[in-house]
Amino acid sequence: MNFDIMSPKFLNFLSGWSQLGALLAIAVAVLTILIHIVFAIAVYRDATRLDRTRNLIIVGPGIWCIATLVGGVITVAIYWAMHHSRLNPDIPIASTENEEA
Repeated sequence: MNFDIMSPKFLNFLSGWSQLGALLAIAVAVLTILIHIVFAIAVYRDATRLDRTRNLIIVGPGIWCIATLVGGVITVAIYWAMHHSRLNPDIPIASTENEEA
């Protein structure tokens, strides 16, 4: 079997795969952008709600929104850890003792 890598048929096959790869890359980029936007909106809304009841850590809602647009899911995880986990001293520790004893 004669397999010539520079034949027009092989180059057309390669062109089809590269177009599919480019389309897949564009789809992943668009999905990533949409996820960043959705998370940024959610963080902004939550930060605005929290800002009414207690102080936000480090920066305000607008900066958290911009940081989430840039940093994505990692920034959301940092925001959650700082504001909704026990790392935040304002979060009370639930009592685990049994009151019936």
